[in-house]
Amino acid sequence: MSEKKEKPTLEESFERIESILEQMENPDTSLEEAFGLYQKGVGELKTCNVILDEVEKKMQILNADGELEEL
Repeated sequence: MSEKKEKPTLEESFERIESILEQMENPDTSLEEAFGLYQKGVGELKTCNVILDEVEKKMQILNADGELEEL
């Protein structure tokens, strides 16, 4: 049986992006490594966009009482 992978939180994704940036800024990081890190960073940014889109959709369906409406 495979375990269901939990989605990362926005904060976790931001932390990973910060870590990637720190590694990329390291003068000992080769161009090849930097490109790989860049690709990982783009993936994390996509994850952040998905999370933010989900939050935005939830905010749009709040009713006047501040409760989520079922679609």
